[in-house]
Amino acid sequence: QKNPRYWQDRWQQQKCNRSDTPPDATGSGGYWNSQKNVTEIYGKSRRSESWNRKVEAQLAEMDIPSGSRVLDIGAGTGTLAIPLAAKGCRVTAIEPSEPMREGLAQNQRLAGVPDIAVIPKRWEEVSLEELRGPFDIVIASYSLTMADIGAALLKMQACCSGTIHLFWFLTPPSWVRVSHDLWPQLHGTEYTSEPLADCLWQVLCEMGIYADISVEQKKQPTLYESLEDAVSEYYQRLNCSTPAQEKILYDYFQSNLLHSAGGYQLPGDSLGAHIQWGTCTNHPV
Repeated sequence: QKNPRYWQDRWQQQKCNRSDTPPDATGSGGYWNSQKNVTEIYGKSRRSESWNRKVEAQLAEMDIPSGSRVLDIGAGTGTLAIPLAAKGCRVTAIEPSEPMREGLAQNQRLAGVPDIAVIPKRWEEVSLEELRGPFDIVIASYSLTMADIGAALLKMQACCSGTIHLFWFLTPPSWVRVSHDLWPQLHGTEYTSEPLADCLWQVLCEMGIYADISVEQKKQPTLYESLEDAVSEYYQRLNCSTPAQEKILYDYFQSNLLHSAGGYQLPGDSLGAHIQWGTCTNHPV
C-alpha cells in the first residue's frame, strides 16, 4: 500500500539524519546563534553584488504590492523584510536567533523603515493566535529548517489569504559540497545534506497543493579575500575545534579555491527554486 506521507517522511528523515550541526561545545545553540558568525556571513553577503542581485530578483519575482500584510518566516537580518517595509508593506518577521534579530533591528534603523513586528520563536513554536493573520503574503526564503514540513506548510496555509512564496535549494550550494567532502575527515562520519526543492515540490503535491516552480538565477559562491578567511569561516561552520582539523581545512582550500583578481572562491554555481501558490486555489488534503 502506498504511503500517503512518503515525501513528507523522506524530508523528515533527511532532516533528522543531518549531522552538520551537532550541539556545540556549550551544549546548546547552533551556528546562527553566534553573533560572530551572523556578523561575518551577513556582512560579507551584503557587500556582494551577486547577493544584492539575487535579493532584487526575488523581490521582482514576488512583485508584492505596497500595503500588503507580509509574514517573513526566518527573516534573518532583514534581507527581504526591510525592502518590503520600505515599500510600504506591513511586515511581521519570525526569527528565533537573537543575533539575527539584533542585526534586523540595526539594519531597520539604518534604513529608516517603518517598524517590523518580530516574533522571537521558531515557526514550529508559533501559534496561529499570536500571528494575528491572515496575511496577504507568506515568505520563507532559505529558512525551511522544520523537520515536520507538512505541519509547517499547513500552518502557512492557515494564516495566509493570498500567496505563499518558498525559496529553497534546487542544487547543493558550495557550503554543502565542502561539507560533503570534509565532514568524514573532520568527524569520522558521513555527511547528510539538506533535502532539495524537488522533494519539497513533491511534498506539496502529496498534500494536494499544486504549486508553480521556477529556477532562481545562479548564485555565485562566496568570495574570500584570502585563503585564511575561507578556513576561518568553515572552521566555525563545520564545528571544528583542533589544529589538526584546521590543517585539513587549509589543505582542502589550498587545493580547491580558485584565485582571481577579486579574491578566492570555490568553483561551480548553485541553483535555487522559487515555489509559489495561491491559497485560494489550493486546498491541502
